[in-house]
Amino acid sequence: MKKKLLSAITKKILTLMTMSVGALLFFTFYFGITISNLGPAFTFGLFLLPVTMGTIQVFSFHLIPKYLFRQKYLLFGLYTLYTLIISVFLIAISSFYGFLFLNSLEAFDSEFLLNKNLYLIIIGVYIVVLLSALFSAFRENHKIHLSNQKLQLALINGELQLKQEELAYLKMQIHPHFLFNTLNTIYGSAIAKNNQTPALILKLSNLLDYILYQTKKSLVPLQSEIDHLQDYLALEKLRHGDKLEIKASFPDDNVQLQIAPMLFLPLLENSFKHGKTQGNQTKVELKIETEENQIHFFLKNNYEEGASSTSLNSSGIGLQNIQKRLDLLYPKSHEFTFGKSNGYFTVNLSISANQPKSS
Repeated sequence: MKKKLLSAITKKILTLMTMSVGALLFFTFYFGITISNLGPAFTFGLFLLPVTMGTIQVFSFHLIPKYLFRQKYLLFGLYTLYTLIISVFLIAISSFYGFLFLNSLEAFDSEFLLNKNLYLIIIGVYIVVLLSALFSAFRENHKIHLSNQKLQLALINGELQLKQEELAYLKMQIHPHFLFNTLNTIYGSAIAKNNQTPALILKLSNLLDYILYQTKKSLVPLQSEIDHLQDYLALEKLRHGDKLEIKASFPDDNVQLQIAPMLFLPLLENSFKHGKTQGNQTKVELKIETEENQIHFFLKNNYEEGASSTSLNSSGIGLQNIQKRLDLLYPKSHEFTFGKSNGYFTVNLSISANQPKSS
């Protein structure tokens, strides 16, 4: 803390010294341009230097940053008027004593005194003040610009971090929910001593690998998501047997589109969770189509007529999380609708997918 304060003080002193030297050189040439001996001009400039630096201090380090840049224009104008009146008075006094001092020195030529008047002196002083104020305004504006950039960067980083944390939280909700239902499927198969239980476990192993490792990526190939949709359908088919009717349609496996992982699996899972009927056949229709960088997902399943409206409209954790994830991952580049009609529950999802970078 002390080092920063000392560094700031040192920097300010060096700035004032630089301005003082510049102002003195300007006065020397401004007042001595018509005479051969610059000594009187330099000496006279020394008398004007205190009031000049004081006026610069007031404008550059007080009025401009505290009033002008904070849009307090009335106070800025009022204090500027006060500063001008006081500084003109001090310039007159400094000029008077400067003339007296130069007049008392026989070594200096009186030619300097005869060619100067108060108006020219005031103009000379305010040329220096104006140049310094412009430099101060530019420097202050640059500092504000850098500060705004840092603030914007901090806000962007904060928003990204919040989005990442929210996405991680949503994934944590999806994974246990999905695994819980799948384990129930395997448990039921084991109780029934179904010979297909090992195949169920193998399918689950593939799904676990996808959930635990692939979902850490921001994007996965569309084909990878489709492969695991097929694994899940195979799990449900092994479980339900002839009571399950599945119609599935997928694009060719050479599609190179990429999507966020675990967007489609929770939707398919919910179709089985809420699509079970009492003693009737469960029907699920799944269709995925692609067109350039667009992915269209359609899902349709019958549902139990006695199911509650709340259950069907929310479809459990899955639909709620999918909607939130879509808002975060595909803002203004997706269309997600779902609803029930004539004993069927349908889901439509269209995404503008991210194309993988070519190597």
